[in-house]
Amino acid sequence: MISRLSPSHELLDPVAEARGFLIDWDGCCALENRLLPSAVRFLKANAPRTVIVSNNSSNTAEDFQRILAKSGVEMRLDQIILAGVEALARAAQSGSSRTLVLSDPRMRFLARRMGVAMTSERPELIVLLRDTRFTYPRLEAVVNAMAGQARLIVSNPDVTHPGRAGHLQPETGALLAAIKACVAIPEDRLEIIGKPNPSLFLKGCSVLGLEPSSVVMIGDNPATDIAGAEAVGMHGLLVTPGPEQFFRTLVQTLKIV
Repeated sequence: MISRLSPSHELLDPVAEARGFLIDWDGCCALENRLLPSAVRFLKANAPRTVIVSNNSSNTAEDFQRILAKSGVEMRLDQIILAGVEALARAAQSGSSRTLVLSDPRMRFLARRMGVAMTSERPELIVLLRDTRFTYPRLEAVVNAMAGQARLIVSNPDVTHPGRAGHLQPETGALLAAIKACVAIPEDRLEIIGKPNPSLFLKGCSVLGLEPSSVVMIGDNPATDIAGAEAVGMHGLLVTPGPEQFFRTLVQTLKIV
């Protein structure tokens, strides 16, 4: 499978022939949850055959649906697949009665709604999402739980994601790196939900009712978006040199009005 590195005319055959699209969010069609104008044009023209597939673990699908609707893009909730929500769903399905969730408070509220049995004492399962209030005591709690027999579910491996004006925002993978620096984590007790794991790509294709070979993944991260897509048989298109210019060129080349 060939990585598509830019939306130049000679590389657009897979896009022109695609029956559906998976599109990343942070650093791709949005920056700090603000949709880019040219991405809005693309999404409006292709919303029925597009699924947002993001490693975001700070927001819910309802959040994204509202952001999209404000720009006139109508998408169903099942067209928005988020690694954080999927990680919490995995925890709810695990049957654990003692789960520590490290995340934004809103995501912990969602965890409770999903039936996750949450605790801060002697957890047997830890769910790690992007946690902007991560502290030394939280790190200490995770490290000691993992030194025992606790299991760890991580929303995504990204260490940063791009913000506006080139600002880098630390991500869940940076927190995972801090934990791994303190304690060895056996592979059978670690599960990473987000891209490049195949599950989000395959779920997106399932929502569209399409085989991966007829779907194009558009993303900004070669290691997660592109490599992950290619691993399941999809074409990958990397946004370069920047998302606004990328979608502007894509819209012009595909003659989207």
